[in-house]
Amino acid sequence: MKPRVLASRILVHLKELPYRSRATLVFWFGAALVGLVAVLLAKAAEWAFLGFQHLFVRWHWWPLVVLPLGGMAIRWLMSKLGQGAEGSGIPQAMAAIDLAEEPPEAERLLSLRIAGIKFLGIVLGAGSGFVLGREGPTVQIGASIMYACRRFLPLADPVFQRQLILAGGAAGISAAFNTPLAGIVFAFEELARSVETETSGKLIGSVILAGIVSLALIGDYTYFGRIRVPDFDYAILPPLFLVAITAGLIGGFFSWLCVHQTRWLPPGVLRWRHMHPYWFIAICGLAIALCGLVLPIYGSGADETSRAIGGQGPLVWYYLPLKFVSLLATFLTGLPGGIFAPSLALGAGVGSWFTPLFSHAIEIKLMAIGMVAMLAAVTRAPITSAIIMIEMTDGHAMVISTLAAAMVASSVARLYRTNLYHDLAANILKGMAVNSGSKHP
Repeated sequence: MKPRVLASRILVHLKELPYRSRATLVFWFGAALVGLVAVLLAKAAEWAFLGFQHLFVRWHWWPLVVLPLGGMAIRWLMSKLGQGAEGSGIPQAMAAIDLAEEPPEAERLLSLRIAGIKFLGIVLGAGSGFVLGREGPTVQIGASIMYACRRFLPLADPVFQRQLILAGGAAGISAAFNTPLAGIVFAFEELARSVETETSGKLIGSVILAGIVSLALIGDYTYFGRIRVPDFDYAILPPLFLVAITAGLIGGFFSWLCVHQTRWLPPGVLRWRHMHPYWFIAICGLAIALCGLVLPIYGSGADETSRAIGGQGPLVWYYLPLKFVSLLATFLTGLPGGIFAPSLALGAGVGSWFTPLFSHAIEIKLMAIGMVAMLAAVTRAPITSAIIMIEMTDGHAMVISTLAAAMVASSVARLYRTNLYHDLAANILKGMAVNSGSKHP
C-alpha cells in the first residue's frame, strides 16, 4: 500500500474517534517518533565524529581543511533549504511557544523541513569537528515533529499546539540524554515558566514514551557513565563553593558573550561577517582547528569528560580556555549546534583546575560539581542542570552537592543579567517582527 493512501486511511479512522482520544493518539505517535529520531541523530552524530577522529589521527592537518570547508558547506545548505535551523534550537522552540496562535509564523521556526536540515547540519558539523552538542537541537527537532502532528487534528486550538511544542521539546531532551525526569523539569523550568494543568499529564506521557523508544533501541545507559564518589561530607563545602563560584563567573560570561555580540565584537567585524558570512565561518573553523592542534578539543567533549570522571585523571589546565574559545567560535558561526554537552565539558575543566588543591579522594567529585555548576551558569536552569547530572551519571550519592553547586553557580551568573535561551528567543521574536514589518509596510 502506498504511503499516501495509508496516511489517508489513518486520517479517516482518526476522524471517527472522539476528539480527546484523537489528541492522545497524536501525542503518543509524536512522542514515539521523537524518541526514534533522537536515537538516529545520536548514532549518526557519533559515527560522523568517529570518522572525523579517524581521519584526524591519520592526518593531523585534516581539521585545517575540513572545519572551514565543512562549515561553509553547512552554511550553504542552510541558506538554500534551512532558514530557521541555525543555532541551538532551544530558543527557537521557546519563541515558537509564543507564536502558537499564529501557525504561519511558528512554522518559520518549527517544521519538518527545519527538523531535517537541523538533523543533517548536526551530523555534518560533528563530522567536521565543530564544538557542538546534539541535545539542544534535539529539542527543536522534537518540537518540530510534535508540532507537525497537529495536522492530524485540523481543529486544534492554540493551547493544544502549545502543548505539542512543550511535549516535543521535553521528549527531545529526555531521549537525547536518557534523562526522563530532566526532560519534564526542563519543560517546566526553561521552555515555559507556567504550564497548564492539562499539559503536565500529556508532557509526562510524551517523555515516558520517547524514553521507552530510546531504551528499546539502544538499551539503558548513562551519558557519562557511572561515577564513584564519597558520600556527602561537610568538608566538601569549601571546595564546592570555590568551584561553583568560578563556574558561575565563567559560564555567565560565556552566555553574555553569546547574547551581546554587538557589544564586544568590533563594528567592522560585525559588518564584515554580514557581508562575507562564508569567509567568517571559514576563519572561525580555522581558529577551532588551531586550538585542536594544541589539544584535541573537537566535538562535544563527552569522550574526554567521561574518561576524566571515570577515574583516568583530571583534564589539563589549558583544556578549559581552548574549549571555551572553540565553543564560542562555533556559536558565532550560527551553524546548528547545541551547548549542553560542551558546557558540561567546560565544567569538568573548571573542576580540574582545583583538584591539585584538595584530597585525591574528591577529585572526581570536584569535576562533577564543576560540570553541573557550569551547565547551570550557562543555561540559568539550576534544577534541570542538577537532575540532568544526577540521571546522566547515576550520581545519587551527589544529590545534595549537585543541587547546591547548581544553585550557587546560577546565582553567581545572575551578575551578568543574561538569560541565554530567553534572551536569544526574544531576539528571534524581535527579528521576525522586523522582517514581517518590512514585508508588510
